[in-house]
Order: sequence, then C-alpha cells, then structure tokens
Amino acid sequence: MKIGTYYYPEQWPREQWERDFDNMAALGLQIVHVGEFAWFTMEPKEGEFQFDWLSECVEMAAKRRMEVILCTPTASPPIWLVEKYPDVLPVDDAGRRKRFGGRRHYSPTSPAMMDAARRITSALAERFGDHPAVIGWQIDNEYSSDFIDQNPHAAAAFGGWLREKYGGSVEALNKAWGCQFWNTYYTDFAQVKLPLTREVKYGNPHQVLDAARFWSWAFAQFNKVQADALRPKIGNRFVTTNFMPFHPDVNPSDMAADLNFMAWDAYPCPGNEKSPTDQNYRLGDPAQMGFMHDYMASFHHRWGLMELQPGQVNWGDTPVHLYPGAVRLWLWTALAHGAEFTTTYRYRQPRFGVEMFHQGLVGTDGTTPTVGGRQFQLAIDEIKRVKTTASETAATVSTPAPGAAGGTEVGLVFDFEQLWEFGILPQSKRWDYARLIRLWYGAFARLGLGVRVLRPGQEWPAELPVIVAPGLQMVGGTLVDQMTKYAATGGHLVLTCRTALMDRTGQLFEGPLASPILPLIGGSIEAYDGLPEGATAQVEMDGKKYPWGVWGDLLYGESETKTIARYADQFYAGAAAVIQNRYQGGLVTYCGVFGEEAFTDALAERIATQSKLAITPLPARVHLLRRGPYRILLNFTTDAVDAPAPPRTRFLVGTRKVDGAGVAVWREG
Repeated sequence: MKIGTYYYPEQWPREQWERDFDNMAALGLQIVHVGEFAWFTMEPKEGEFQFDWLSECVEMAAKRRMEVILCTPTASPPIWLVEKYPDVLPVDDAGRRKRFGGRRHYSPTSPAMMDAARRITSALAERFGDHPAVIGWQIDNEYSSDFIDQNPHAAAAFGGWLREKYGGSVEALNKAWGCQFWNTYYTDFAQVKLPLTREVKYGNPHQVLDAARFWSWAFAQFNKVQADALRPKIGNRFVTTNFMPFHPDVNPSDMAADLNFMAWDAYPCPGNEKSPTDQNYRLGDPAQMGFMHDYMASFHHRWGLMELQPGQVNWGDTPVHLYPGAVRLWLWTALAHGAEFTTTYRYRQPRFGVEMFHQGLVGTDGTTPTVGGRQFQLAIDEIKRVKTTASETAATVSTPAPGAAGGTEVGLVFDFEQLWEFGILPQSKRWDYARLIRLWYGAFARLGLGVRVLRPGQEWPAELPVIVAPGLQMVGGTLVDQMTKYAATGGHLVLTCRTALMDRTGQLFEGPLASPILPLIGGSIEAYDGLPEGATAQVEMDGKKYPWGVWGDLLYGESETKTIARYADQFYAGAAAVIQNRYQGGLVTYCGVFGEEAFTDALAERIATQSKLAITPLPARVHLLRRGPYRILLNFTTDAVDAPAPPRTRFLVGTRKVDGAGVAVWREG
C-alpha cells in the first residue's frame, strides 16, 4: 500500500513549494494529490487555461519519485461561470438561488456546468494525460448537494428520466406511485415536479424514492461527462471519485461503470458521538471502516482510501482529540483490507478559510509535524519493515488479497436503495439501516471471518457458507429467487426484520407481512413492536438475556421450525424472536429483532459455530485479518488484548500483548 497526502500549492507562497515537496518526500510519502478545488487558478477566464503552475508541481513530485493523483476541479466552479450562467447555481425549496462563495455550488443537470466541466477536464487531460508521474485521476470531490435542485433544467431532466423509466406511460407512473391514494393522478410527464425535500410528510413517498434515484443518476451523468473526456487521453491510468459513507445523494453503483477504481473518505472521529460511555469513540467504529473498505472493493476488486482523517477536524460537533495511535491503526486497517493507497486530507493545516481548525500532517508553518503526522511516519516505516522482511522470505504483504484470519468468508448483502426507502418512511425514529449493516459486519469480523460485501445484481457465490441479508425491505423477484436458490442448494441464509415487506416501487405486498419470504423462513409475522427512545426490553437466547429496543417481530414458526430466541418481557413475553427453518438442502435463520451489539455478536457466533466455520472469537471491536501469509490484528479498544498467535511467534510489528489502539503483525505457517 502506498501512502500519500493532499497538497494545495495554490494556497501557499510559491517560494515554499520546493521545501514542502522536500518534506513530503522525507516523510516517506509516495503520492501527492493536487488540483481538486483550483478551477479559477486553472481557468481564470472562460477558455483561458493556466496550467504552468500545476506542471511545476507535477515535476517537483516526479523529481522526488512521488506519484501524482490529479483532480478535476469541478467541485468549486469559478465566479465567471456562475455570473455568465446563473442556472449553474441550484435553487432551493423556497425558490432561493444558492450563492457563489464556497464549494458544491452547482447543479449536476445544468447544461452550462456540463459544458464547462467537459472543457476543463479535456484541457487537463490533454496537458497531463500521458505524464509518467500521474497514476490516476479523481473526478470532482465528494459528490453531494445541500438540496435537490428546483431549476427548470432539473425538472426537465427528471421528466425525461421518468419517461425513460416508465416506457413513456404516464399510467405506469401513476400505478408505481400509488396515485390513486389521495387522487393525485398525472396526465403528462411535464406535470411532474421534483419534491421540495426528502422529507415526505404528506407527499408521495414513491415519488420521493424515484427522485432519490434520479438525483443519484444526475450526478452519475455529470461524472460520466468528465470520465468520457479523460479516457481517450490518459491511457491505463485509473479514474475514480471519492465517496462519502452512506451518503444519500449518490449511489456508488450508479457510477461504477464509468470508474475503474473506487475510493472513499474516512473520518472515523469527527466528534459527533452522543453520550459515550468509554473512550472508544476516540478510535472510531471498526465495523464502519471495515465495511466501507470491503464495499469499495466489491466493485472492481481494487480500491483506495482517498481522504483519511489526520487529526482533529473543524466540522464536527466537538473537537475530539484522537486516542494515541488511532491514525496509525487506521492506516494498518486500510492495508489489511487491501487498499492500493491511502492519502490524507491534508498535508498542511490551513491559515485561512472555514477549515482553519482542520489538522494536517504538519502545522501551518509547513514544517512542524502534528501528532497525526508522526503516526503517518511511524506507519510508513513499519510497512517498509514488513515489506523488507517479506522480500527476504519471497512473499509480500501488499500483494495478496485480504481475507479472513482462517481463510473463511461470509457474505453480507447491502442494497444502497434501502437507505433511501428507510429515510423516506422509517416507521421508527430509531431505525438505522446503516447501523444494522455495521452490527452484522462487526459481529462476524470479531470472529476472525472475512466479510464479502454483495450488492444487487451480483451473483451469490455458492461457496460462501453463510450469507446475511439484513433489512432488505424492498425486494423484487430476482432477489427472492437468489435467496431461495442459495438456501435450497445448501447455504445458510440469515434474514432479519423488515425484509420483503415491499416491492421495488416501495409499495407493500398484498398479503401477510413479508409474504415473499414466508416459505423460506418457515413461519409468519403476526405483528411488530418498536420501543420509545431510551427504552429497552430483553430477548433471551441460550439462557442469556440481551437488550433490544429498535424493532421486534412477533413470530410464529411452523411445526418443524426451531425457535432460537424469545422475548423475555413485555406483554408478549415468550413469543419467538428468532426462528430457524431447514429449507431443502440449507438453513434459513430469521432474526426478527433489531438487537444491540451484544445480541448480534452472540447470534453471529451461534450461526458460525452451527455452520462449522473456523472462528477466532475476539473481544468486541478487535478484528483479525489475513494478507497473504500475514495476520494483522487491529485493536479498536483502549484496553490491551492478546494476539491469538501460535507460541514462539516472531512479530513483525508489535508484540503478543497489543495495547489499546495497537496493531500486531505476524507471519503464520
């Protein structure tokens, strides 16, 4: 894994550039990332390109044997563009046009914005496309918007998208949107407007769902304009963008065909934690990091971590000081999951602008390393040492694919569109699909099992002994067929509450709750319950009681269906909470309760043991991964743990006793 940093030469005096590049190289950084917000500096007037300053920086990097990731600057349109073409600026629900003076002040459906983006991207590719130091391109930055644009061009694009989706039939749209409810029929696609917000209130939830799909598609089309401008001129260099985790504006799947490399931005400790009970919040959530790493890898089997938090940030609720070693731990986590590179935002802490309190690898003077900067240097040195040892044994830690500690993987199905639906009609204020995914990911990761993320449209590998599909509320026939085939041919399928309640338009099925999967689970769902915020109840499994509060299905199993867990209190005490059905050649476990971490961990371990998986149970928030012949233990707690290595193991990094926020690496076999 190569390690690098973001650098903004346009923000610093020209006479400091050489010194900064010298210091970056001395730190051991191998990649420099430049150009992402510099549109005005690149094109101060329409069609007048000034790239010499950027060329100087690329040559400075090349001279020091550093590689370059170049960025298209479209996240920050220049003043001349928005003055000449005002409809570049999006319009909010009150009819107010967004003002110039920050970033992301554009609408992806603006024809003028698309033309300008194509022009600047083509010019950059023409100048730098074949430069040997440039290894890849990042398009734009963190695609997102403050609201869904209400410009006429956005409405027209939405109408065209709907016409295509529904085959030109307004009747098909009326049916998919349930317009018979409150008699809100349309007679022409031109009548349809974009919803003013994502909050449905008393609007049409099916319209909001389609609007979410459209808005993601609109960003994907804007991304495609730039990808198409780059490709003819850049050879085999990668094209990517940097996604934010679980952000509703953009479904990464919509852009995957136009990118050949996926990347995301990780800020594990922004300071938004509510009422923590220990100091683990200073280390971030290993399940979220691990899941996002593996999710990015699921597209092209190659990925990078584009922005990694180097220290305190300016935009969180509180300025949390990271736990000692946290940044080093995150770097090793990225390597353990197979990242090709990790770069950090940013090299120098800025002296001006909204991000003055956002730390970098060095302070505002450009020379004094921060705590995070020192951890970067330590991790770089450690990784070099492991590589040196690996070369001596004719193996490498950076090439083999990541996986489970014992070589066993389970599958985890994640459908981005469920995020939209649960955001539109959550039914419970406490429901959190992303958290449900993280709980199941973390439960299997702490057992030393690899987790392969599966997405809609992908085949379900028959060799995976267990596949968990949490919270797939909207399903189509293809997905139900996948579930059925996998279970029938010997797999252990794990489903959860709020599965198969709706079709892909977001409409409930006509029949009993979860009717498409009732034959699979061998039971029925009589009712469900959700507890008020702050309230918990208990569920009992294998003689132990565990808290829950978000959601609970009351289940009835058929005669051959086993009950795995029951509710231990409330007026329905004794009702089944988890059932298990033998379905042809396989098993189906239905978890009707959205439990807390302890329950999910216990159920995952029970399922893994029942499936005869080779597991290495570890404390919560401790993960063990494999890279080729190497084992990497990641301790996301503040307590010391023992590495489960054989006696007389020689550790390449760390020792058998792994301190809080610590890492241990050893070769096995």
